[in-house]
Amino acid sequence: MRKINFLVGVLLFVIFSQNGLKAQKIDMNAPLPFDTSVSTGVLPNGLTYYVKHNSEPKNRAEMWMIVNAGSVLEDDDQQGLAHFCEHMAFNGTKNYPKHKLIEFLESIGMKFGADLNAYTSFDETVYTIEVPTDSAKFIDGGLLILYDWAHNVSYETEEVENERGVIHEEWRLGRGAQERMMRKTFPVLLAGSKYAKRNPIGKTEVFDKCPPDNLRRFYKDWYRPDLEAIVVVGDFDQKEMVKKIKELFSKIPARDVAKERKRIYPEIPNHVDPKVVIATDKEAPNSIIQIVYKHSLEPFKTYGDYKESLIEDLAQMMLNQRLREIAMKPKAPFAYGFAFYTHFLGKGNAFMSYAIAKNDKIAEGVKLLLEENERAKRFGYNQSELDLQKKSLLKSVEDAYKERNKRNSKSIANEFHANFSVEKAPVPGIEVEYEITKKMVPTITLDDVNKVIKKWITKENVVVALQAPEKKDIKLPTEDEVKKIIADVEKEDLKPYKDQSLNKPLIAEIPTAGKIKEKTKDKITGTETWVLENGVKIIFKPTDFKDDEIQMQAYSWGGISLYPVKDAFSARNAASILSQSGLGDFTNVELSKYLSDKTADVTPFISTYTEGFDGSSSVGDFETMLQMVYLYFTKPRYDKDAFDTYIERTKSLMGNKSQDPQSVWGDSVSFIMRNRSSYHMPMNLDNLNKIDYKRVHAIFRERFEDPGSFTFCFVGNVNSKKLKKTILTYLGGLPANDNGEKYKALNDYIPTKRINKIVYKGTDNKSMAYVIYPGAYEPSLKNELLLQATADVLTDRLLKQIREKDANTYSISASPRESYLPKNQYFVGVWFSSAPNKVDTIISSINAIIKDLKTNGITDADLQKTIEKAKRSHEMNMRKNRYWMKELMTTDRFHFKPEFVTDFDKEIKGLTKASIQEAFKKYYDVDNFISVILKPVQEKK
Repeated sequence: MRKINFLVGVLLFVIFSQNGLKAQKIDMNAPLPFDTSVSTGVLPNGLTYYVKHNSEPKNRAEMWMIVNAGSVLEDDDQQGLAHFCEHMAFNGTKNYPKHKLIEFLESIGMKFGADLNAYTSFDETVYTIEVPTDSAKFIDGGLLILYDWAHNVSYETEEVENERGVIHEEWRLGRGAQERMMRKTFPVLLAGSKYAKRNPIGKTEVFDKCPPDNLRRFYKDWYRPDLEAIVVVGDFDQKEMVKKIKELFSKIPARDVAKERKRIYPEIPNHVDPKVVIATDKEAPNSIIQIVYKHSLEPFKTYGDYKESLIEDLAQMMLNQRLREIAMKPKAPFAYGFAFYTHFLGKGNAFMSYAIAKNDKIAEGVKLLLEENERAKRFGYNQSELDLQKKSLLKSVEDAYKERNKRNSKSIANEFHANFSVEKAPVPGIEVEYEITKKMVPTITLDDVNKVIKKWITKENVVVALQAPEKKDIKLPTEDEVKKIIADVEKEDLKPYKDQSLNKPLIAEIPTAGKIKEKTKDKITGTETWVLENGVKIIFKPTDFKDDEIQMQAYSWGGISLYPVKDAFSARNAASILSQSGLGDFTNVELSKYLSDKTADVTPFISTYTEGFDGSSSVGDFETMLQMVYLYFTKPRYDKDAFDTYIERTKSLMGNKSQDPQSVWGDSVSFIMRNRSSYHMPMNLDNLNKIDYKRVHAIFRERFEDPGSFTFCFVGNVNSKKLKKTILTYLGGLPANDNGEKYKALNDYIPTKRINKIVYKGTDNKSMAYVIYPGAYEPSLKNELLLQATADVLTDRLLKQIREKDANTYSISASPRESYLPKNQYFVGVWFSSAPNKVDTIISSINAIIKDLKTNGITDADLQKTIEKAKRSHEMNMRKNRYWMKELMTTDRFHFKPEFVTDFDKEIKGLTKASIQEAFKKYYDVDNFISVILKPVQEKK
């Protein structure tokens, strides 16, 4: 669907009473109902509110303020000030002066960035916070923040001046090849529209120097109740929340809208002839093709509109399946290609075809995308294609319906956001959606979907935008050549698409089931463990966090470490190549079609010291997931075409990687952190050529030839009794092989000596830096909490000093990590971006702050915030399947005690100012740290 799209995650999981809906014939002209479980309305002052109780996550509420105003409303002397206003909302309000707002949220365990954020786009500004709901004080404090943002931002001149540097650094961070090419593309794509002149980040000459009154003027003009919405979704009493919102937000004075500036959406002018824009840059990482067919925004109000959105979903799903098949061919002109119909800007929609092209086949890529559009328009789709995608669409809706009571509050808040936006997306509720989708999808015909594609593919309002590296070997068509391709495709003698039907089981012969050798239960973790007769070990952790989710992970020791360096690149890529080769008797394309109406995924991996699988499934498709595991062990598919496709695709994705500053810098960070081990050399075109087809297959077979050495863990809605037969068939039916292999310790540990690496790349006047404090580590929950506590305190100090006071960076943070192979180590990494001439100053400031924390320790407020953040993070983690999977597998691999279950409360109480000060002394050696810095080439002396 276009506006309510189950496939892209905008699912409507809300409850609506629909008695008798199944029996009634749907009136296509009738308006869609609004979900009655939602409290919504408009206050007398014009402010809109949406409130809904939702229990996932528990004891949390999403609180959003949406302002129907963005950069497109700026006057010429305000370019960038919509975004500046967003920043100022965090720098002082009537009830939260200066930075008290952030301090309040951090004092109740919320983190800046993760739980407190905002963004500005062309048409809107959105503020989001997450607050705990286990105290009325927290709820009231969160609502007061929204109230102040809507009406009481202070705009003190001192704070305005202080924030200019931060915004300039955010502007600097966004500079690069993509931004330069965008500046060339937008004036053509949006020609004649104000959108082309209102990039949200704005102009430096404006935000660096504008009078503060220009900023206040934007806030006064556009931050008004008739353009604002309050969204609150979470674990609270809904009636009480509505009461609080009405009482508080009704205090905002109404404005005489007739006398205010009118909120308009600038037009994007139509054009008859196709437009072409070609943008190149020496630092562009790869070649991109975009074909845009611009359309007007369509109303979405009735049951008929809803059916039209389902038809549109099916049309683009079928086209994307065709593009996937093309991309899987070795000689395809693009690595990835896809198409979609979506809201564009303002009151415009667009159908877009997009591809990452191979550098020597850009013109071919343009031609092929146009041909596939034209083929679908001219001949339509096949019934077999439609039947397949109907199954897929119905399965996705069914999955959404099953999880309707476990939907995350953030997702629901997004739904209300879409209803308030220019799209006015309806909110009928998941039960209504589920029922009408089941009724409507079977009635959709080939004629319905064929009409849609004809509507999308037009001769008017077409823009072809090409972006590519500026290199001599890039075969880039001219604008006239692209226009000729467009004209030629319209007259080309195309043939209809032929669909290959699929009618065979994934496994033709079901294996003989094995038996359980041993069963144990762990009361602490709530897990059950089986050891099968063939040696396979299985750990079950039942949870109720999701109603229809099972997460899977499996591992065995060995990995890349067992091979000589000459095989390193073959071993590193073997699992990825095999996973793109299909499985058993199924090619990749056939497997994709087979799985289209199933919720099951399995991805093999070969890491440095282990090999195994990551997977997930619905409860109903658990068998399919295990069938795939069985085939990876017993019948992996060796496909030379798939190998060639993987190599060619990787080449095109890497295309100009060596000229992309951030890629080169990132590779340097990774390589140094692996002690410059030959096993972890960065991937480039030369090393890509070292991947050997025969060795790839031999290594994969060797890594997965001993099922008896594997441990599997299943977390989620797992019932070991109900799953017993399936597990014993596909895991118990595996060969009883265990070659006893372990791993070979490599020299890829984190260096613990002073390293200062400067990477000179790129022309933009910006730097990125990663400063790493490493050392030996004794694994324990106590040390893990202490390490995280130091990172939290350090991040807080870095933001206050280096971002807010010095205005030398937009973003800076400290993050810890523990590593247990090849030896027990930790590191705390500090990342930041800045002007090149500020890097040394910032690193000196980081170390000065660390020295101060070692000498003087932390404050009572630091300790309180750190403890609250740890408690809130643990509270959330213990309700996540993925977190349990990580902890259980780590516990099993390294024989740790499950302290994350047993000792958290004790250890968190043991955090003191003194213990955190000692941790700073222990974990931060300011004389032996690693710094990897990106600087522009002109800085090289």
